[in-house]
Amino acid sequence: MFRRLLLDNWTGIFTLVAFVTALSIYLSITWRALRMPRVQRDHFANLPLND
Repeated sequence: MFRRLLLDNWTGIFTLVAFVTALSIYLSITWRALRMPRVQRDHFANLPLND
C-alpha cells in the first residue's frame, strides 16, 4: 500500500510539470505577441491574404 501511495504522488507531480510547461509556453507566446511592433503585427495579420 505504501508503494502505491508513492507512485500516486509521482503522477501528480508529472501532471503539474506538464501543466506548468504548457502554461509557460502559452504565456511567453502571448507576451511576445503583445510586445510586437504594430507594423510587424499588421504584416502578420495580412500575410494569409497576400497573393
